[in-house]
Parts: sequence; C-alpha cells; structure tokens
Amino acid sequence: MSREKIITSLIISIFFIVFSIFNFEEYYNFHKEKIEINKNKIELESKIKNFDLKNIENIEEIKFYYTPSKDLINNIVEKINNSQNYVYIEVYMFTEKRIKEAVIKAKKRWVDVKIILEKDPYMAYTINDKTYNELQKNNIEVVLSNTENYALNHSKMILIDDLNIVSTWNLTYSTFTQNRDFFLFIKDENTNKLLKEIFYNDFNWIKFSPYSENLVLSPSYSRNKIIDLIESAEKDIKIYIQYFNDEEINNKLIEIKKLKDIKISAIIPDTATKDENTKKLIESGIEIKKIPKYKMHAKAILVDEKYLFIWSENFSSYSLDKNREIWFIIKNNEVISNFLDIFNYDFK
Repeated sequence: MSREKIITSLIISIFFIVFSIFNFEEYYNFHKEKIEINKNKIELESKIKNFDLKNIENIEEIKFYYTPSKDLINNIVEKINNSQNYVYIEVYMFTEKRIKEAVIKAKKRWVDVKIILEKDPYMAYTINDKTYNELQKNNIEVVLSNTENYALNHSKMILIDDLNIVSTWNLTYSTFTQNRDFFLFIKDENTNKLLKEIFYNDFNWIKFSPYSENLVLSPSYSRNKIIDLIESAEKDIKIYIQYFNDEEINNKLIEIKKLKDIKISAIIPDTATKDENTKKLIESGIEIKKIPKYKMHAKAILVDEKYLFIWSENFSSYSLDKNREIWFIIKNNEVISNFLDIFNYDFK
C-alpha cells in the first residue's frame, strides 16, 4: 500500500473515532427514539385491530347538555370561576366574551391557564386573532396548533381541575344561542389523565396517539372505530352530522342497511339536503331530515341505543384522517336516554 493511501486511511479512521466520541450519544438517542416510535406504532395498530365495543367502560359521573342554551355559558363560566388548579382549553374557534373574561380572571387568581387555538380555521382564517392577542396581553400561555402535526386542530375540550368538558361546539356566542350542539361534562380519573396527556402534547407540538377503548382520536384511529361501530349495528343507527362527504362511511351505511335491513336515521342541516351524497343515501332507504329550527352543528351516532359516539368531527377524509379530533364512546344509560329524547324531538 502506498504512503498516500496509508495516510488517507489513517485520517478517515481518526475522523470516525472523533465523530464517535463526540456524537455517539446523539446518534444512539436518535436511533433509540426511532425504534421506540416504531414499537409504539405496532402496539397501537394491534390495539386498534383488536378493538371490541364490549370493552367500552361505563363512565358513571357524566352529564349530557345541548344547545341552544344561554344557561350553559353561565355553567361554564361558573366552573372556570371556581377553578383552583388549572384551566386548559383546546378549541377550533374562541370568541365568546364571558368565557374569555372568566379565563383571564382565573389567570389573575394564579390558576394555571393554557390554551390551544387553531391557527387558520377554514373560511374564517383570522377569527382567533383577537382572542390570541387578548390572551397574550393578559400573560396567558396560548399557542396556535402545529400544522405539521395536523391539517387543522378541530378538537373541542375544556379541562377544569377534575372536570372534563368535551363536545361538538366552538366557543362562540352563536354556539350557545343558535346552534344544535352537544356537551359532555365528565368526571372520571382515567379520562382526566388521558385528556391532560393529549393536551400537554398538543400544546408542546408533539405528535401523540394514546389509546383507550372509550377514546376515538383523529388522525390516528377514528376511521377504524367508526366502521366497527356501524358494522356492529343490529337494530338501528341514529346520526347527527353536518354532511356526508366520506365515500367509505357512506358505502358502509348503505351496505349495512341492505344486508341487515336496519333502520338508519340522520339529522342534517338544510345546506346538506341537496348534496348528491345525501340523495344517494336517501335512495338506499336511509331516512334523512333537516333540523328545522336551529343551525345544525352537532355530531353524534347512537347504535342500537347502546353505544353513543359524541365527537368534534364530520364525515370527511380530512376530519377522519388528517385533523386533530377528539370524541368519546358512551354507554351510560342516562346519557343515552337524554340523547334519545332530543333526537326524537329533532327528527319529528
């Protein structure tokens, strides 16, 4: 071997030794993190595959509310005013003045207040700007959602100490005065821990997909669970939705209607009645009615009067596969009874 080749080989060897000494830990951690991500992904896929509605836990302490109802503003404001430790809000739109004022007062009482807002709500791109600036001015920790993690952060939840409020709403005055929307007030230790974990990761822009039988999460596994729910139906399916824009969901509803001859009823807004997807579903024998009195913004499915999904998302590929959406599966008899009352009222 020539002298030049020996020197070149020596230089390369020294380079790799120095690189290893100074960069080994970083290199090791990078690959360790990659292995951990793949492991978690495999575990999540396994849990999704083995999902069974029979494993849904009954949450005892849960209350169901609906709008229009100005009293709900008073209720939420009162809960924030009585907060002791923290108020965490993750919401698509936030303009409601009284709730905003309550949050600012809570911060002044040294309550830990953190808020996540969607950066660019669809067709209302600057709607959160004023709230964002007001919150910052009052030293509240507020962040805009990370577009690299989710197309839109469309989730809607408020965590106040041991109370978890998840729903179909936005924090706007029209939600409480004009919309048909649903609210779940949940007091449950496991739910609280899970939602706080989701909130902290979303707040810090960390991709995160925890699993729970009662939880339905986008963009992780909501499509799988909704298909499983529809396929499980033996008697009937009742739906509130803004529009039917997902081909797989639509075809599954038509298929189940045809195979099992079950009753499928849906309540939609007036704007969706002339849609071609809606017409196709009606032609298959699915009963669809528009809500006559309110702006229809609710999103829910009840199957066989046993399993109730309350969520933030719509039937579209963006909602199911790309947005941050959070929903719960409920089998609490009292909640389902209350839901049935309002569904039957709206459907008539």
